[in-house]
Amino acid sequence: MGRNRLIYCLADYAIVVASDAETGGTWAGATETLKNKWIPVFALEHEHMPEGNTLLLQKGALAFPHPFTEKPVKLPEWLEGKTAGLPMQPTQQNLF
Repeated sequence: MGRNRLIYCLADYAIVVASDAETGGTWAGATETLKNKWIPVFALEHEHMPEGNTLLLQKGALAFPHPFTEKPVKLPEWLEGKTAGLPMQPTQQNLF
């Protein structure tokens, strides 16, 4: 799980494509990141998404639409626009 912390904390954003509900590394990393507000977490939202994605959205993850209707080159601007003004609390994490 220490590796997951490092990956999340080095990123600008997290996009969860598919997560099991309340189990596994994806779930643990995303919920820990949401709890600590390290970076914005998005969960892929669509009609047949896994239960874990639904629960992440309920816990505060932002919806990432599927299909993504804008051109891929617009993704950085889209992410910035969706997260502008969110209270993030970057902290130096102890990995050991």
